[in-house]
This record gives sequence, structure tokens and C-alpha cells, in this order.
Amino acid sequence: MDNLTFQHIVSIKSKWYLHVIYWLFAAILMFFVFSNRDYDLQIRIVLVGILIMASYFTSLLLNHYIIPKFLFKAKFFLFSYLILALFVIFLWIITLLIYLVVTYSAFYLPNLIIPDQGDLIILIVGTYLIIILAAVIHFIKESYRRLVEKNELAEQKKVTDLKFKEAKLKLLQAQIHPHFLFNMLNNLYGLVNESVDNSRDVIMKLSELLDYMLYECDKPKVRLNKEIRFINNYIELERIRHDEHFNVKTSFPDLKDDILIAPLILFPFVENAFKHGFQDSGNSFINIQLSVDNNSLEFNVENSLNKQTEDKYLKLEGKGIGLKNIKERLELIYKDNYLLDVTSIDRKHLIRLKLTIENE
Repeated sequence: MDNLTFQHIVSIKSKWYLHVIYWLFAAILMFFVFSNRDYDLQIRIVLVGILIMASYFTSLLLNHYIIPKFLFKAKFFLFSYLILALFVIFLWIITLLIYLVVTYSAFYLPNLIIPDQGDLIILIVGTYLIIILAAVIHFIKESYRRLVEKNELAEQKKVTDLKFKEAKLKLLQAQIHPHFLFNMLNNLYGLVNESVDNSRDVIMKLSELLDYMLYECDKPKVRLNKEIRFINNYIELERIRHDEHFNVKTSFPDLKDDILIAPLILFPFVENAFKHGFQDSGNSFINIQLSVDNNSLEFNVENSLNKQTEDKYLKLEGKGIGLKNIKERLELIYKDNYLLDVTSIDRKHLIRLKLTIENE
């Protein structure tokens, strides 16, 4: 019997033919083993029939009420008390029934050989053994069934949690796309009025960025050098926009092609630096640094905050789509494998992110 067939049998609460087989086997065992063959067949059949019926109903009460209601719910004291009470009541009932049968046989069927006290004790002990065996079989079957159900529920929960996580990640990542596109279209609108040549360059750069977002960012991980290329293209777009006062410094090392990272996990920090901290003045600046050491990545973004934008930026820091989005994505993707530090001091805003990265 293979595992699936066995699991199918034991996982079902009740199979009538299995019960019939067990109690037929119990009756045969009682008749040939626990009853004395020297006694008359008529009284042996009556006694075995009475004891089997009493055992059957006692097993039903034990297996379908006492065990699931008390043993499986860890109410051990009540379970022990009810078991003791059940066995005492059962002993009283079958003793009364046996006494009635023996008394009736003695008075109305005087020619029958009546079992003595020793044989009746053997019958009662055999009855208890049959009840206990039925309880053990039911307990093993029910325990296995509950274990299978628990494992199935745990597996379903795991699959549901994974699907929920994937759906939430897709939703968070989808929020970045219109947010980014909205900002770029605003920039493009302003540049068209200023310079047709610049608007052409912006359109070309924007098409490259959108191509990356559409065809690369739907994957769970992308190559880090592609993410850096995306950031560089975005910075070039901002350079066109802020041509006169573009105080932006970047430090990106030469990267291997096998380093993987979640898509658009670094970009929102850069976008926020331009959106909230960069102004067309000589005092504005942005410094971006990236370093990779073995399986660790550190990404730092520092930008200026002038008096007009400082209060507004700090107020929106935890509420803006970009920063709030990235915090949720970091928690979902990297869990305990990241460290994010956000500080603002002396009209400077510093983002420091550390990640544990993977190699392809």
C-alpha cells in the first residue's frame, strides 16, 4: 500500500466497512478465545453478543466524544476522570447484564451449563482489551489525520503568505512607476518650453528608463550594474534640467556582472534627493556613494536642505510614496538583512543603507 492510499484511509473519520470488519473480528476473538468452549453454544453466543454491543457503544462514546473533546484539547485531568468513570459504569452495566443472562438461564434453562465466575472475569477482561484496542487505533488514526490537516494548513498558509507577499511587492513596485513617470513628464513639460533640443535628449533618456522599468523590474532580482546604469541615466536627465547649478557627485565602483539586487531598491533615495533637496542655487548639492564588500553593499545619499524645503521635507519624510514605499519593500524582501539609517542635521539629509546582496 503506497503512502497516498494509506493517507487516504486514515484521514477519513469513518469508514463503515472498517468498523464492521473490526467488530466482527472482535466478536470472533471473544467467542473463540475469551469464552470457554466447554459451555453451551447458546449461552456463549448471547454473552458475546451482549458484550460486543456494549463495547461498541462504549467505544463510540470514547472515540467520538471523550478523546476529541478532552484528550486532543489537552484537558488531561478531565479526560482521566471521564475514562475512569466510563470504565466503572461500563463494568457495572455489563455485570448487570451478565447477571441477568446467567440468572435467566439458571431458572428457565436448567439444562444449560452456566459459566463460572472465573470465565466471566476472563470475558470482561477481554471486553476491556477490545475497547482499549479500538481506542488506540482510533487515536493513532485521528492523530495522523490531524497531523496531515495541520501540515496541509501550514502549507496553504505558506503559499498564501508567499502570494500575498508577491502581490504586495508588485503593488509597491507598481506605485513607483506612475510616481516616477509623473515627475519625469513634469520635467519634460518644462524643458519643452525652454529648449527643443533638450527635450529630445530627455525623451531618449526617458525611453531608456522606461524600457528598464518595463522589461527588467518585473523580476525579483536584477544585476546591480543595470540598476546603477538606470540611476546614472536618471542623473543625466536631472543634469539637463539643472544645467547651470548641478552640484552632484557620484562614486560608483566597477562592478561584477553577477551581483544581484532587488529592482528599484536604491533609486527612490536618489529621486527623493533631487525632488526635496536639490534647488537651482549654488548651495545645493547631492553626494551619492556606493561600495560593495564581499556580500555587503553600502549606499549613501547626502543632499542639502535649504530653509524653504527643510520643514516640508521632514514632514513628508515618512509619508511620501518613495520613502514609505522603499521601507516596506526593504522589510518584505530583505527582512533582517538590511540596515537603513535616515538622519537630518545642519540642513543636510543623509540616507545610509546596508544590504546583504547575492551573487548569480
